[in-house]
Amino acid sequence: MKLKVLYFVTLLASVRAANILYISTAPSPSHYLWCKPLLDALHDRGHNLTILSPDIESSKVNLTFLHLDQIYPMVLKEAREMQYLEVSNSNPIEMFMLYVETSEIACRASLVSKGYKQLLEYPDDFKFDLVLHDFLADPCLLFFVSKFGNPNIIGFSAYNMPTLFGANLLYPSFVPGYSLLYPTKMNFKQRLVSAFVHTAEYYVKIFYTEPNVDKIVREKHPNVPYLGDYKKNYKLFLINHNPIIDCKHPIFPNQKNVGGLQVKKPKELPDNLKAFADSATNGLVLFSLGTNVRSDSLGEERLLKILKALGRLNKYKFLWKFETSEKLPIDLPKNVKIQAWMPQNDVLAHKNTKLFISHCGLLSTQESLWYGVPVLGFPVFADQHQNAFKLNELGTSETLDVLGFTEDELYETVVKLLEDLKYIKNAKKISKALHDRPMSALEEATYWTEWLLRNPDIDLEGPAADMNLFQRHSLDLYTFALFVLFIIIYVLFKIAMMLLKLFFGINRKSEMRTKKTN
Repeated sequence: MKLKVLYFVTLLASVRAANILYISTAPSPSHYLWCKPLLDALHDRGHNLTILSPDIESSKVNLTFLHLDQIYPMVLKEAREMQYLEVSNSNPIEMFMLYVETSEIACRASLVSKGYKQLLEYPDDFKFDLVLHDFLADPCLLFFVSKFGNPNIIGFSAYNMPTLFGANLLYPSFVPGYSLLYPTKMNFKQRLVSAFVHTAEYYVKIFYTEPNVDKIVREKHPNVPYLGDYKKNYKLFLINHNPIIDCKHPIFPNQKNVGGLQVKKPKELPDNLKAFADSATNGLVLFSLGTNVRSDSLGEERLLKILKALGRLNKYKFLWKFETSEKLPIDLPKNVKIQAWMPQNDVLAHKNTKLFISHCGLLSTQESLWYGVPVLGFPVFADQHQNAFKLNELGTSETLDVLGFTEDELYETVVKLLEDLKYIKNAKKISKALHDRPMSALEEATYWTEWLLRNPDIDLEGPAADMNLFQRHSLDLYTFALFVLFIIIYVLFKIAMMLLKLFFGINRKSEMRTKKTN
């Protein structure tokens, strides 16, 4: 075992320092938070990183941040003046079109951002060895690949959306379409809807989103190659997917499941949080709606219901990620502590944490299962409803409607999740399976990133990238086979009709002769 570990470490250490460009225009902090551990690992291993992103930290030696500073302001201003709670009950098509609209706004914002201008000023003879690209946001800034010598691209995304995985095969018969709350064992009607949603997503991306984004970019860069063609530069995909939790579906060798990449080894809580968590001997409940939805935006009526329900649950203690204490409609119950930010990973790892009241973002879902903590889901938008549905199927959660819950519903559901041992039993079972792996998701992502740097000319995908949907699934062959079968049946039918006509014609003549003789 020690020899294997030594071999692995030696293999990783053999990679020379590389220039790596990270590109993301995704207007969501969770996307950067998911990939940050990989970026940190690559930097610690001596690689030179340039990070072009709407999320920014301080630059340091061999780590340069270029800020896409206009993305968040423009998206929040222009995307239908979006209030996340208002879209919580949108149907899958509406939700997908919101994603399309947001991508186009983020692209326009990127092209007027400071970081974009800074990268544009890099000398043309500067070379990057590798590009890490968040493919959720579409290919808006991939024209930089041409500027810097056409390096290979690793596509990644914190968002587990199968139709975006490059040349990934679509399996709508057992992978429900985006935001559909369907089990994996679907009936005919559900499979029909799933197939429609998958196909619509796929072709909207190819024939609408990519051309629109290309048009936006071409206004400033008329001579760049068509942005959709950069798909050929993708050599690997790092996907936030884990088959223990998510739908089971085949993947290509160049697609690596690194679900839970963001989960870190837990650290000691800050003193103020540690004292509160340690005192919660009957159970600690973490309450957070993630990085996009603010708890203080829930409105006075909902906040009042939550505070009253939590106050009635005085046997337990609650840590609530709440941004502005001035918006509390009543005094905070003594068993509730609020804070604008808290280390979610470390709180979930605390021995007294028994429940997570969550928006069910994918990262939060993974972290809750990693630490074996049941969930009360308050899904709001995007994939959150689907994640909550998966947790319900796994037997680790219950879900409430964030718009229409009552005080009694919240109280009774928290009690149920804390006192019915089946929830924590199921969560601990899944947690055990998630921990049982030869290397962590971060180690695997680091390994494959450096593998591509060592082997830049090796193709793990094959010809699928150059095939359309019909060719990949052999639908053209099935269509041809059905056409040939139809022709054969038609010819046989014609032959049979001719034989019948001939046979009955002979019989008829024989009958006529018999009549004449009589």
